[in-house]
Order: sequence, then C-alpha cells, then structure tokens
Amino acid sequence: MRFLSLILLFALNAQAATLVTETVGQVSDYVVTSREVQISLVIGQVLEPSSKLPKNTLPEVRPGQPEFSGAVTQVLLEQVVALEAENFNVASVPDVEVDAAVVKVEKAVAGRAYWAGIEPTSAEVRRFTTRKLIAKSFLKFKTNSMTGIITDQEAQAYYEKNRAKFGSSPFEDFRDNIKAFLAQQQLEERIRSWFEVIQRKYKVRNFVAE
Repeated sequence: MRFLSLILLFALNAQAATLVTETVGQVSDYVVTSREVQISLVIGQVLEPSSKLPKNTLPEVRPGQPEFSGAVTQVLLEQVVALEAENFNVASVPDVEVDAAVVKVEKAVAGRAYWAGIEPTSAEVRRFTTRKLIAKSFLKFKTNSMTGIITDQEAQAYYEKNRAKFGSSPFEDFRDNIKAFLAQQQLEERIRSWFEVIQRKYKVRNFVAE
C-alpha cells in the first residue's frame, strides 16, 4: 500500500513539474508570468477570434517562441490600460457582462489539453477576463476622445503633396477618402504616444524583449 502511495506521489510530482512558469514582465509592482500570458492569449482568442487562426483554434504560444515577446507586450498594455481605467474611475464592466464572457471562455476551453496543462483557476480566468474587458472599454473611451477632425485644407495639402498617387483625377474625387485616411493616421499616432506615456508612468518592463 505504501509502495502504491509512493508511485502516485511520484506521478503527481512529475505531472506538476511539467507546469513551468517564469517572470516575463512587470507593471509597477505587479509581476506578469509566462503562464498568465498564455492564459490571457487564450481568453482573448475566445472573446475576439483572430482571423489568423482557424475557427475554434486556441493559440498555443509558449516561452521561447518568436511571437511570445509580442504576447507579453499585449498583456502588459492590457494591465496598464486597466490601471488607467481604475485611476480615472471609468470604463467599469457590469458583472453580467463578465459572467457571460467567463461562461463563453469556459465552454470554449473545455476538454482542451493545452488549457488543462496551464491549469488556470476559476479566479484567474475571471480576473484576466475582467481586465481584458475593462481595457477594451477604456481604450474605446480614449479612442473616441482622441479622434480629431481633418479639415478640407489639410486634405487638400495631402493631395497636392502626393499628386502622383491620384493621377489626373480632381481633389473632390478623393477628399472624403483622404480625410478618413488622415484621421485614422492621426488617431493611431495619438494612441501610440499615449501608450508610451502610460508605459513610462507605470514603469513597464518586458523582460523577454530586454
């Protein structure tokens, strides 16, 4: 009986040893682990499926893979955006929305060997799901506040500077498209600058990229 117990103990220890996690990033005093990144990536794919992956496929990104550094950056940005939302006391997410998202995640990952190997707890799934929803909501709020208006004069200046692109067609044929393009370009630059500011504010570090 004791021999059987020892065998079971050894088997459990061997199984636990396969679950390896390491510190991959930091936001202020909050430490991000490789396991958290893996969990967050799966949750993100379930809630907002990427067209880069086949339908019903979960991302199985592991430390050491080329795309893992970008995945760490994504989680770090989510954390700082969620912190900003908390500081500004905006972009709260109703419990019913979180509940629905968690149920969706749990249904999608049921029986998946990769997910079982990461061993996420229910509390972790809810916490990371909530953070993702808050970050998305606050980013939408910031995007709306940063969206500017491009004047006809600005669009005309772009048209004149890039006449070769438009051939002999008059400015009026491209005005709306040029204004939409410049507005999007301006928004992306503002968002990029804001990300840089909050990353410095919260002392963000991606250890994988260093």
